[in-house]
Amino acid sequence: MERDYEEIFQKVLDYEQTLHEKNRKRIKIGLKCIWIVPLFFLALLFLTGSNKVIFLILWIVSLFALSIYLIVVEYMDYNLQEKIMELKGEEGTIEAVTPADFDRAAQIIRKTREMIGEGLNSPAETQAEDGEDGE
Repeated sequence: MERDYEEIFQKVLDYEQTLHEKNRKRIKIGLKCIWIVPLFFLALLFLTGSNKVIFLILWIVSLFALSIYLIVVEYMDYNLQEKIMELKGEEGTIEAVTPADFDRAAQIIRKTREMIGEGLNSPAETQAEDGEDGE
């Protein structure tokens, strides 16, 4: 009887781990779609020559839908991780699903701001931003 409970417990943990991995893939796909969808609508805009407002509205609606999708998946994964930790009897912090992607995005934004700042910002603005980043 004790062995049956251990097997069931292990199956539940394995199932939750596979769900966590699927959530990671879903979030990566959602982040890729944030880049693909605007390019798709941009291509359609130039190929069809239709009204630009329609494509703008479709693009904005699709970005809202993708954002809602990513929030829902992240929330489900957060709850899943809490349940896993509760079942294991552990305490600790729950990590984000894809921290590497966010770090890479932050580096790209920083580099872009530096390139733009070299050409457009005054020295006073650049020094003020450097003071904020150093904190």
